[in-house]
Amino acid sequence: MKFTEVNIRKMLHKDYAHMAKWLSTKEVLEFFGDVNAPFTIEQVKTKYEPRVNREVLVFPYIVELNETPAGFMQQYKISKEKQEEFGYPSPCSVYGIDQFIGEPELFNQGLGTIMVTNFIGYLFRTTDAEIIIVDPEVTNVRAIRCYEKCGFRKVKKVNEKTNWLMDFNSGRMKNL
Repeated sequence: MKFTEVNIRKMLHKDYAHMAKWLSTKEVLEFFGDVNAPFTIEQVKTKYEPRVNREVLVFPYIVELNETPAGFMQQYKISKEKQEEFGYPSPCSVYGIDQFIGEPELFNQGLGTIMVTNFIGYLFRTTDAEIIIVDPEVTNVRAIRCYEKCGFRKVKKVNEKTNWLMDFNSGRMKNL
């Protein structure tokens, strides 16, 4: 499928209903949440309202496909302690990102690659990021394949070897 217009915008209060729908979808919850605990709209509001209001330093975004919400992304700066745990030098600026496509019928069509590639470029242009990391579950083959297509490399297994730490260095931007 050819995606004609993919836009990533800041998440707004009006997006809670989409998030509640997506976070109640088995395919999304398989790797982003708990399959046995779908989110209610109140749970979404409790978790994401402080982020939307910029009260916490995790910044949420909605991915739109032809002006229709289709997915979620977020970015956050990694703490110096976590950087050291992962093996990145202190003076380096490391950001983490998380994302999912909310509509399962859009899986395996290249949308994730477009989302992640666009978001990487956005973060390097608008923040002090030098390295961007993701940590997909080792069993999430679709996400790992997407990240590798976008230029991420596997660094090491983390979280008791249940997740891959993968990174993208700003030096690889010329390949985008």
